[in-house]
Amino acid sequence: MQTLFKVDAAALPSRPRLAVYSLWDNLTRPTIREAAEVPWHGEALTPEWLTNVLGTDVPGARVVEVAVVGGDDGSSARRILALGWNEVGRAANLPERVFTKSTPTLPMRLSAGKSAPSEGRFLTDCRPRLPIEAPRCLHTMRDSRTGRSLHLMEDLTTTRGAVFCQANSTIDRSQAEQVVETLATLHGTFLNPSNRIEFGWLRTHEDFFHAAARNGVEAGHDRAMVRAADVIPSAVSGQKERIWPAAMAGLAIHEGQPRTVIHSDVHLGNWYITDQGRMGLSDWARVCRGHWARDLSYALMTALDVSDRRAWERSLIERYCALLSERAGQTVDFATAWDGYRRQACAALLMWTPTLCPPPTLPAMQPQATSMLMIERITTAMDDLAVLSLT
Repeated sequence: MQTLFKVDAAALPSRPRLAVYSLWDNLTRPTIREAAEVPWHGEALTPEWLTNVLGTDVPGARVVEVAVVGGDDGSSARRILALGWNEVGRAANLPERVFTKSTPTLPMRLSAGKSAPSEGRFLTDCRPRLPIEAPRCLHTMRDSRTGRSLHLMEDLTTTRGAVFCQANSTIDRSQAEQVVETLATLHGTFLNPSNRIEFGWLRTHEDFFHAAARNGVEAGHDRAMVRAADVIPSAVSGQKERIWPAAMAGLAIHEGQPRTVIHSDVHLGNWYITDQGRMGLSDWARVCRGHWARDLSYALMTALDVSDRRAWERSLIERYCALLSERAGQTVDFATAWDGYRRQACAALLMWTPTLCPPPTLPAMQPQATSMLMIERITTAMDDLAVLSLT
């Protein structure tokens, strides 16, 4: 594609360029056959493309049909595809169901699309080194010129009998312990000096925060604090002007402490339970370099209902500290973790207020009821822990 509407799209600045290419893709809806071409949408995948990507190690294997059998849209377009293989492919047990994440729209390309290379590289290069339950990525691509991106992954419901949690799902104590064990393994593995690898390709937590600020999430947060007032404790709503500065101040822990790999979006909707009863962590779109307290705070304040969090949080954090110390090869005491846990609460809230009132540059990512529940849980924790009184 040389020109679009008599405009050289490739010569445009980033945002207008992505706007032109995403508009063109949605108008023309191109099918994708060549393995080197980045698909604009999971629905555009053809038997030829899938054969070229998944069947190269099995001579004679060929996808003969493909059908979209499920999916939804949020920060990215998620689709489940059923693949029909010829006899050679079936005999080789090549995957008959796959899961795709793509970025067909401009808001998706401005948010999830830019983080796609990090997610793909983490899942292909780093995920195999971790003894945690997480998805396997079969193929990943991104075209920075057009903003197209695609992850082709195993369908966890098929390969592991996974049941995905919902925001209002209830997890029991043993499952909550698995959550902190998973996080301690992730954080401790890459905090340990003996396991350090070059992570310059991963964005920092501050990169994500400042990008969100440029996209107008502060205004969305302010509107959400008004809209969600009925579920926010009065002690928090009465000091709402302190939340954004407190979140900004919380960036200092990332800048001043040793960094590890953090998932960054560990709310309950990104966890699943396998048919073996294991808690798994999916959707690594915001994986980055930062301080482990960010994940710990966000996970416990969103994944547990209020009564369970109040009853379990101290003992769960003690368990996390013990496991993190073991994995990292250095002692992390409870007092340090408790302080970090409280100081990262405002950053956790800023993951959810903009989903209730998203700015124009971001896609609608969550149902209103989910956003309200998360806001209620996090602000209640902020009230319980006197987060806005921290200096």
